[in-house]
Amino acid sequence: MPTLKRALGLGHVIFFGVGSILGAGIYTLIGKVAGEAGNLTWLAFVIASFTAFLTAFSYAELSAAFPRSGGEYVYAQKAFGQRAGTGVGLLIALNGIISAATVSLGFAGYITELVDLPLLPVALGIIGLLLLVNIRGIQASSTVNIALTVVEILGLVAVGIAAFPHVGSEDLLALPDGNVNGLFFAAALSFFAYMGFEDIVKLAEETRSPERNIPRALFISNGIVLVIYVALAMLVVSAMPWQQLANEPAPLAAIVEGRWGRAGLLLVGIAALFSTSNTLLSNLLGSSRVLSFMGRELGPMRWLSRLSPRKTPVAALVFIALVVCAFALIGDIAIVARIATVSIFLTFILVNLSAIMLRLRQPDLPRPYRMPLHVGRVPMIPVFAILLTLLLMGYTITALVSGTTA
Repeated sequence: MPTLKRALGLGHVIFFGVGSILGAGIYTLIGKVAGEAGNLTWLAFVIASFTAFLTAFSYAELSAAFPRSGGEYVYAQKAFGQRAGTGVGLLIALNGIISAATVSLGFAGYITELVDLPLLPVALGIIGLLLLVNIRGIQASSTVNIALTVVEILGLVAVGIAAFPHVGSEDLLALPDGNVNGLFFAAALSFFAYMGFEDIVKLAEETRSPERNIPRALFISNGIVLVIYVALAMLVVSAMPWQQLANEPAPLAAIVEGRWGRAGLLLVGIAALFSTSNTLLSNLLGSSRVLSFMGRELGPMRWLSRLSPRKTPVAALVFIALVVCAFALIGDIAIVARIATVSIFLTFILVNLSAIMLRLRQPDLPRPYRMPLHVGRVPMIPVFAILLTLLLMGYTITALVSGTTA
């Protein structure tokens, strides 16, 4: 069976992780998060980040023990059997597909604000372009990812510089109306902006020394993004009242436009385009690796395991791109952030359960990375991660079912 090419070092994987997490979420969601948490928007991001960070321990242990591109599919399969693994693998692939379709529409929306072009052809065009980048191979994808990540970060730096003169103008400990529920609704929503770090484990078969580099990349990329998000949230609510942020369709662009006019708006608009492109690139890459790995193990899906001469999963990539295009043709998925977040919450719970179950069933399994803190054979970090994930998922489901938040 042909295998993927090991071409990535630690730096490449960290860039991929940071680029995947930063993505489009922070550019579009921070205003809505501010509408729930007010001046405590930064704390909402801390809560979401802490939840993700706890789950990263389980990902680190499992990815070091099973350094395979199947990621969550492999972990659930080893812990609970083939059916559970298949279900989790399909859930991950579907989540990536829906997120990619939504991000392609977001990209097209930014383009149509700058240039008079029809929405759907632009969305389909960016899907096709990034499909070609992925097909060229993991090194080409990594190079493009690094370039896009640098531009994303520069865009956020521009926002920080524009907002910096306002630091100290607001009480960053004030909660709107004293409503704690609003803080947790905001944390649940802001979790969408942390989606993507789990895609790091899907690069295990294309990373050198994955047992060491994948866990390192998980923790380092999460730490970098936490600092960026918290600092940015503090700056943003200082520069613009949270009530106004909540009503801005492009809150970061509005802050920069207020400081530098149309030129600033154009700068952040371009950064947002690069950001959405990077998210789409990562979604296509991560989902294709899961389906390709499943194809190598499951007879009915074997055709998805076909690799190109460049050792890229071309069949899975083309299939995913076609399904993404089909979803994009819907034209709008209004509540995709919360739907995608529910699916990733479910995945995180299963990953944490897999880490616990494997500690109980296979205590002697070689674990190059072993998470700390345990009672008997039970690791406690996954237990805390499950409890906190269930809490945020409850707020997310409440928002979806009732159509209201705080």
